Amino acid sequence: MNDNLQNQVLPDKALEAEANYIVGLLDSHAQNLSMRQLKQLEDARNNAVHAHANRGRSVNRDGSLTLTNWVSDHRLAMLGMLLAGILMAVLAMQLLNRNQEPSDAFLLSADLPPEAFVDRGFEPWLNAKLAVNTQQIDKLN
Repeated sequence: MNDNLQNQVLPDKALEAEANYIVGLLDSHAQNLSMRQLKQLEDARNNAVHAHANRGRSVNRDGSLTLTNWVSDHRLAMLGMLLAGILMAVLAMQLLNRNQEPSDAFLLSADLPPEAFVDRGFEPWLNAKLAVNTQQIDKLN
């Protein structure tokens, strides 16, 4: 078990030596590549560069577009969540204010002040006035 632990954590010099060995192998084998293989490597590199440049939008094999790559950009994802939150807050305020509008509009457009509706002596006074007015109308007719 100690050997596995020592192999996982190599000292810097050992890592550097291994990296230099791999670089040497790659260089020696790169000298033996044919022109066809070099052209394929160049084409693959160009394809990778173009794929990276067009990261935000891609076309699937069936011709449909993939537009969900914008989620990987955290700034756009946060902006989307912020706009969704604002929209939800506006809709909630609209729903809450809808219940208050009829009562406010009724009180503000009425001929009587709002205090008249809560005054206990107002209704008997109004009934007495109505009785006097109906008596005067009956006398005129």
